[in-house]
Amino acid sequence: MKKVLVIDDDNGILYIVSRWLQSLGDLSITTAETGTLATQYIENDEWDLVVSDVFLPDNDGLTISKLIKSSNQHCPVLLMTGHLNMDVAYRAINSQIQGLLQKPLKKAEFLNKVQELLATSEVLTPQRRKERVLAIGAHPDDVEIGCGGILLKHRDEQDEIAILTLSNGERGGQVGVRAQEANNASNMLGAQLFLKDLQDTHISANGETIALIESVIQEVQPTIIYTHTKNDNHQDHRNTHLATIVAARKVRQLECYQSPSSTIDFRPSRYVDITDELDEKIGLVACYASQFSKCDYLSESLIQSTAEYWGRYAGYRKVEPLEVVRRE
Repeated sequence: MKKVLVIDDDNGILYIVSRWLQSLGDLSITTAETGTLATQYIENDEWDLVVSDVFLPDNDGLTISKLIKSSNQHCPVLLMTGHLNMDVAYRAINSQIQGLLQKPLKKAEFLNKVQELLATSEVLTPQRRKERVLAIGAHPDDVEIGCGGILLKHRDEQDEIAILTLSNGERGGQVGVRAQEANNASNMLGAQLFLKDLQDTHISANGETIALIESVIQEVQPTIIYTHTKNDNHQDHRNTHLATIVAARKVRQLECYQSPSSTIDFRPSRYVDITDELDEKIGLVACYASQFSKCDYLSESLIQSTAEYWGRYAGYRKVEPLEVVRRE
């Protein structure tokens, strides 16, 4: 999946451009409303394409493009501006900008240029490195609900996947049954399963939980971690997040998924297209059959509608949303 960063201080432009980009298919789109945030993303990750407004309140697209070129030579830059003049054009040429479009954008022209630049990026980009992924959840089924589609994408890209579940979910059913269901789901993902026995509904953010997570991180050596958001009504989920933040302090990429108990303060900034993986994600969640009679949030219709809801921020595809804590 190719990664595109879109930078503009106008939320309307971010929405429209993201929607257009999603129509192209297999793209992971991240948006930034300020030059400061964009700089953090550029310094901490590699991109296949950066689309930026020329004039930003705290920076400008031409300065940002120089940063991109200094850290990531193969990444093409497409600039947008509503104030095109000879000075801007001259500076863009001298900054080796690959594309410059005038606002208001025309969809066909924009998408044609994007496809051209992505093709260039594909030729110049080094072979993708394999990732080691660790998904951390408080209970069996948390990970599959929150980022099951993303994990399926990692599986298909032949990344190494591990799942750490901190409790065996005894408050939600029979321990042996839930353990078998978790094992079945991990087998579908080709993942290594670490199923621990912290007390369900009493998981803390203290040293015991941190040490347990650290031990698995030490064994797996992940390059990416997915875990609960802090914006969650369930105390086990919040404490899992807090413990992971400490235990994973040296891991370069850390992102947080949504759960059915997440609050309205869950504010994702990255949307991963799982349109092609959604049916299999539903099958993944179906591994937890013992929970179906008491957990309405496991229903196929809700999983579908949740993916569609977040898709309105990303071109009306079906997506899983993530809060980005760190992408180095």
